[in-house]
Amino acid sequence: MNAISSSLNPDEVTRTGQEIYLKELKDALEQSHLGEYVVIEVKTKKYFVNSDLVTAIQKAKKEFPDSLFFIVQIGKLRPPSIQQKKESYAWLF
Repeated sequence: MNAISSSLNPDEVTRTGQEIYLKELKDALEQSHLGEYVVIEVKTKKYFVNSDLVTAIQKAKKEFPDSLFFIVQIGKLRPPSIQQKKESYAWLF
């Protein structure tokens, strides 16, 4: 395991990924990629979008083989509220 993957735990990847998605990517991606998947490498903020989840992950892993990623289906993540269940996906591949 290298320094990149060991420096962030899954909870940190989830928290950072949600912040990046909601503050920087959500509006633009929902306009042109609704329903597709975005895989975010949170340390660099580089992201990969594809309609096929496996393809998006493969692209991310090719460039960042040892990273943990934040993955979400575009349009499925909403800012959490008291009444709304928080939907998030932090997967390790």
